[in-house]
Amino acid sequence: MNDSFFVLGIETSCDDTAASILSGDGKIISNILSQQNDFHAKYGGIVPEIAGRKHLELLPYVVDCALKKANLNIRDISLLSVTYGPGLVSSLLVGVDFTKALSFVLKTSFVGVNHLEGHLLSPLIENKELNYPYLGVIISGGHTEFVIVYKEGEYKKIGGTVDDACGEALDKFGKLIGIDYPAGAKIEELSEGGKRDAFKFPVPKIKKGEYYVSFSGIKTYVSNLMKSFNEKDLDLIKADLAASFQEALFNQIILVIGRIIEDYNIDKIAISGGVASNNRLRFLLKEKFKKKINVFFPSKILCTDNAAMIGYVGLLKFNRTGEDNLLLPVNSHLSIY
Repeated sequence: MNDSFFVLGIETSCDDTAASILSGDGKIISNILSQQNDFHAKYGGIVPEIAGRKHLELLPYVVDCALKKANLNIRDISLLSVTYGPGLVSSLLVGVDFTKALSFVLKTSFVGVNHLEGHLLSPLIENKELNYPYLGVIISGGHTEFVIVYKEGEYKKIGGTVDDACGEALDKFGKLIGIDYPAGAKIEELSEGGKRDAFKFPVPKIKKGEYYVSFSGIKTYVSNLMKSFNEKDLDLIKADLAASFQEALFNQIILVIGRIIEDYNIDKIAISGGVASNNRLRFLLKEKFKKKINVFFPSKILCTDNAAMIGYVGLLKFNRTGEDNLLLPVNSHLSIY
């Protein structure tokens, strides 16, 4: 790639509107993210219709901001890369149709990117010492998955959650103790003043050779526990409850990762997804595996549903297989496994 090759990445798979500009060698030039949390908080979760309408309003502005920060014009873009699944249909359609229209008008190459592939490869953007193969662990509001990343385009899912994703469990726990959606960052902050061993949560039994996590039992335990506290008591133990709950979730994930690295003889793991920005999780993983393997994370801005990872994976895909047809449909249940 020459110095005049630029990639515009666009991400609208859920409720975050994002655009990013990358150079032809995969370096991030600008990375803009607009969150919709305030529009969904009163409903306790994401409302697809609202998400889609907000993407319609925000996407042109976010793209313009990314171009201005990169000091570029839209006609300087050589490749358009957009998430086409999985995600909310209403959200995906906005991003994909917007990008296709740009591609048609500008006669610029277009590629569709799998959102999960974006997360799996996002640690590669900044960690140049990370190489294939490695264990990719996606921990987010919609996904908790353990994936062997053999190389770009070749992945094997070997485990994951059997019920709630980790981020989803945090949001549901937050609702139980009176924390507004999205709850993850607020629980992390609250837990810093709590005792992590104040409450003992049930840990599901996992058979040898299986790599699954389950958070529904922990959530049910909290729900039943809440019945024994009045509002005043809850205020006194809320920090302890948050710290203990967060610890229980993370320790279950770490237990499964430990089994995988032993069984598969893996020496590198890369953690991604929104929950990967949690400082306690990062500390626990580094402490647990520091003598055995290398643990990699994206920077926190690259843990969220960002467009830089979509631009990066789009660039890799374009170099490997070329551009996509403008008839490429969105796929809310898209898989890479």
